[in-house]
Amino acid sequence: MRTFFEDSYINKVFFNFVKREVEKEQLNRTIDEIDYLNELQNNLLKRYDSSKKASQMNLIKKFNNVR
Repeated sequence: MRTFFEDSYINKVFFNFVKREVEKEQLNRTIDEIDYLNELQNNLLKRYDSSKKASQMNLIKKFNNVR
C-alpha cells in the first residue's frame, strides 16, 4: 500500500500548486518594488522642476529605463 506522500500524482499536483503560489508572491513583490521606485522617481521630478534639474532627472530616467 502506498502512502499519501509516496503517491506521485498527489506530489505532482501539490508541487505544481506550491510553484504557482511562489511565482505569484514573487511577481507581487516585484510589482510593489517597481511601483515604489516609480513613486520615488516622480517625487524627485516634482521636487526639482527647474530646467537644469529637469534635464538631469530626464537623464536619470533614461538610465533607469535602460535597466
